[in-house]
Amino acid sequence: GIGANTISPKAHLTFELRYTNTIERDRVLKAIDEIVAHSHVEGTESTLSGGIQRDVMQPSLEQEIFIEHINTLCNIQLPTEKRGGVSDANVISSQGVATLDGWGPYGDGDHTIHERASKKSFTERIDLVTEIFTHFLEGKI
Repeated sequence: GIGANTISPKAHLTFELRYTNTIERDRVLKAIDEIVAHSHVEGTESTLSGGIQRDVMQPSLEQEIFIEHINTLCNIQLPTEKRGGVSDANVISSQGVATLDGWGPYGDGDHTIHERASKKSFTERIDLVTEIFTHFLEGKI
């Protein structure tokens, strides 16, 4: 609007959504469509524009098998976690491709001015990815 005590001729809202599975995505998108379709103030209307930038990366059987194969070959236990759609890997994963993500250094404060990474973890990650690529080149993956 144009002021706290003024009836504005126009309003604009920008928002972001994150979800962990397609069922929740569909539920939320349907609810938003219903909100936009029904005006609650006489003489007004709403429009919605934009779209999904990165779809959900949800676990799959293929991904689980891939992770177990890497765990066995490298004698490790790769951790898994749910993240809220911050990765470009979501694009590939949402197309049904078994996708691994999170190969950067360990740290915290993702995408903030306080983001930081452990120097030691750079070497650990490089060594692990090198080992995985070696198995790939040898035809084991």
